[in-house]
Amino acid sequence: MPDIQPSIPNSLSTNTLQVMQLVARMKEAADRQGIEFVGGFISPEGEKFIMSNMSDEQTQAMLPEDLK
Repeated sequence: MPDIQPSIPNSLSTNTLQVMQLVARMKEAADRQGIEFVGGFISPEGEKFIMSNMSDEQTQAMLPEDLK
């Protein structure tokens, strides 16, 4: 099976990539501790970035309406 790399657009700012990495590290820390996690941010351009280690159904139930 080929190694599939995620597609990262060239148009993301360094700041956005750094914040995405921070959220990913928080999720990894939650995974190591065996706790549930949902986290993310909204960029200045209004784009949402969310990571979770829960099912989509659980994640959607926890999100406020304006983030769904």
